[in-house]
Amino acid sequence: MEKPLILVAICNYNHSKYLQESIESIQNQTYDNLDICIVDDGSADQEKVIDLIKNINKSDKRVRLLVNEQNNGKWHCLNSAVESTTATICTSHDADDISLRDRIEIQHNVMVHTQTLHNLCGFYHCWKEDEVQMRKDIVLPKTHNISVIDSKTVSEMVIAGFQHPKINHYFTGGFETAGVSAMFDRDLWKIGFRFNPPSMGLRTMMSEDSDFNFRITSSLRSTSVVAEKLYLYRRNTSTNKELI
Repeated sequence: MEKPLILVAICNYNHSKYLQESIESIQNQTYDNLDICIVDDGSADQEKVIDLIKNINKSDKRVRLLVNEQNNGKWHCLNSAVESTTATICTSHDADDISLRDRIEIQHNVMVHTQTLHNLCGFYHCWKEDEVQMRKDIVLPKTHNISVIDSKTVSEMVIAGFQHPKINHYFTGGFETAGVSAMFDRDLWKIGFRFNPPSMGLRTMMSEDSDFNFRITSSLRSTSVVAEKLYLYRRNTSTNKELI
């Protein structure tokens, strides 16, 4: 049986320093039927990004580029990538981060096994570059029993977190999920679950990812979580406005 095509949307804004390594972490996934769509959102060095993607595309036709002449925001880029694909399943990945090699395969397998329409995984906080390099080649052994949080439990935790005054992001108790790791059936996007701009008066004012994930979980209750760390999140980049 042929594996379904999965879109990986990589939104880039002034992160060309990390972009090639980020793309390579997706190219090298154990799940290979991918549509890898980079959306450059008006970067200051956009010509450099265009040249990089053209060069990568010569040897890997899965990699393609959408270009915004001006900065429209991550929410706009994600919607553009999903709209442009023929994939039946979609996920994303930040231009300054790294996905472990089996991230997409594991998430897809869990979605199939749990019969859910939406899935997230955990992540490593990487404050220093040596933490990224130390962890980027981690692969869970085939004998490892993947830990999963079922959809009913996820829904209960997320809704409880929403009602808590000190929690304003997608919440799954003591296990942190990477909002950008959301994998979802593209039909959800078709019926209206889109990425919205921040500051629309929605639950999460600064995070398109968390807002999108919360709306799907609370409305459909068809979200599973891979309770494994499959994503490396660089915490010292301009995206996060945080310093080492």
